[in-house]
Amino acid sequence: MHPINIEIMAKKTNTRNTAIVQLYERELKSGAIRFYLHYTIDGQQTREALKSIPIVKKDDKQAYKEAKCKAQAIAFERTAEIRNGQIGITNGNTKILLYDWMLHCADQAEKRSTEVQNRHTWGRMLRQTAAVLVEYAGAQVKLTDVDKDFAKGFIEYLQNTYTIKKDPNQKGGVKNEGQHLAPKSAQKKYTCLHFALNEAVRDELIPRNPCNLIAKTDKIKVPESTREYLTEEELKKLEATPTESAVRNVYLFMCCCGLRISDTKGLRWSDIEKDGERWRLRIRQQKTKTPLYLPLSDTARAYLPARGEQAPSDLVFTDLPTEPALNRALKRWAAAAGINKTLTLHTARHTFATLMLTKGADLYTTSKLLGHTEVGTTQIYAKIIDKKKEDAVDLLNNIF
Repeated sequence: MHPINIEIMAKKTNTRNTAIVQLYERELKSGAIRFYLHYTIDGQQTREALKSIPIVKKDDKQAYKEAKCKAQAIAFERTAEIRNGQIGITNGNTKILLYDWMLHCADQAEKRSTEVQNRHTWGRMLRQTAAVLVEYAGAQVKLTDVDKDFAKGFIEYLQNTYTIKKDPNQKGGVKNEGQHLAPKSAQKKYTCLHFALNEAVRDELIPRNPCNLIAKTDKIKVPESTREYLTEEELKKLEATPTESAVRNVYLFMCCCGLRISDTKGLRWSDIEKDGERWRLRIRQQKTKTPLYLPLSDTARAYLPARGEQAPSDLVFTDLPTEPALNRALKRWAAAAGINKTLTLHTARHTFATLMLTKGADLYTTSKLLGHTEVGTTQIYAKIIDKKKEDAVDLLNNIF
């Protein structure tokens, strides 16, 4: 046999499972050529005669060339089949349990995230979803068993069957225990499964994510959220209400520039620079990893602490408590100001966006100030601005 120099690495994984497809030609007694494939999967060698391709003689150059091209195409096709797990794959990938994979993804998400809050949130959500998947289908479901029907069934289970359980590691009762999940909570758990399967595709443990095969109409629909924000009058009331908490300057600063709390807590003096008469902020957003160049208003700068002798690499806001503690302090401060709204640190970002639109800034500019990559993300803020709608209607007053 004379090997044709075509070696195709069909699968590359973290395990030892590799498949090499080689195309051979063999000269028969009659002088004709027959093509063969040779490949190895998990140490098992397979030799496959390509009988669908007629035997040819080398001196018939055109027929030989056409037969060889067909054989090469089959070699590539066989490679794709091996890569996609359609033939002969019996490696350790098929033994990985879905539950174990979810926990592995939780561990990896926590290791990759640089933000403490995100590490806790993603790890907790993935582990909770792993427990729900055990209730849905049992603990022995393999990663390779998950298909489109499994994913669709999980959606139906989250929406119609699953009820909220108490975390055995949590003290006290659980809010809404025994009730069905809200659409947003159900979507988060489905998103965790989707995320874990994407990770499995990246690690070449499965050929594709079956969640991507589900029609949009079959996915969990979440009602459009109502985003809490402060009006200009409420913001002035809050600013005029004294508080000893560290939340005051942080929250008002965010209301005046639109930064997320993660970016505000990570803000360093080197991120703030003067360009002529204008002060600017230059950071890479922690959530999206995209750069943000933001002009700072005098109002926003007024809530920055005095720099003193701090180095450029020092944090701007120091000795801040945890985000839950800041949120609790914010709620107490709002109550003292007579503001009957459920405020969190993120409502500062909503407040900035709605104030910009109310003051007349266009949607595109507001989107760039928020660091959104798409204007469509910003459009939700335009929907909650009633004042601009009222002003537009008032234009018709006294026209007759």
